[in-house]
Amino acid sequence: MATIVLDKCFLQAASWKTICDLAENNDLILTGSLFHELLSGDQGARRRVFAKLPRTDNPVHLIENVSSLLAHEGGTHTRAGDILAHTLDLRYRFNARLKEPGYQLPQEALDGVVENEELTRRLVESYVERTNAVADIFSRVTNGSDSDRLIALAEIEAEIADPKNVLRFYRSLDDDELPPADLLTEDWATFRFYQTALLFSLRTIFRHRGPVPLPLSAKEFERLEHDVHDHVALCVGILGGGLATNERKLQGWFSLLNPSGTLISS
Repeated sequence: MATIVLDKCFLQAASWKTICDLAENNDLILTGSLFHELLSGDQGARRRVFAKLPRTDNPVHLIENVSSLLAHEGGTHTRAGDILAHTLDLRYRFNARLKEPGYQLPQEALDGVVENEELTRRLVESYVERTNAVADIFSRVTNGSDSDRLIALAEIEAEIADPKNVLRFYRSLDDDELPPADLLTEDWATFRFYQTALLFSLRTIFRHRGPVPLPLSAKEFERLEHDVHDHVALCVGILGGGLATNERKLQGWFSLLNPSGTLISS
């Protein structure tokens, strides 16, 4: 049995039978950010996704993103360990009315959506701040021809896959609130968070040929919002050992950082 994080594109494309078969033999995880995004999104898309989940109690485990794992490690200086231990401890069944056209969410759910939107806004701001802070480090992907930049992109991704380079970068942060670098190994959430953050920032800098222009346009904010959600899914998926995604970028990074893990596409 594997622990598998489901991302949005997989949920949208997979069949009900595919997801039920996965749930029968594996522990499935949905991140809090994706859950609230599904609630607040297009009603037609919401109905299609929730109709695919097994009609049982606790069809998937829910985890409040990677922040709970980072908080544990920052507060205790011990690794978070099994991510299933950090999922929400509750018994629930998804409301069957979520599959109905015109269904209006109750106020409690609407309040949760608003809170998640505010959290996402802050996460996007942090993402942009982190990305622009490392733009100079990744200058090789900002200059030259497209083919030269693609070669540099692949080379730097391979460098980020090397734990020694991640720890060297982590030490440069010099943040007393973070766990000491000497404690970190690849099975720490803190390690994987910063490693995967570097990959996403690298790709964003490649796309812009430099830092992210400010202020953000509505289109750019939406694109970075998707990156923030994908970052959480990739990070938690690597820690759990399994990821279900149809996105090639995430597939490539998961295989690079966890080659023995379980990677699934629909």
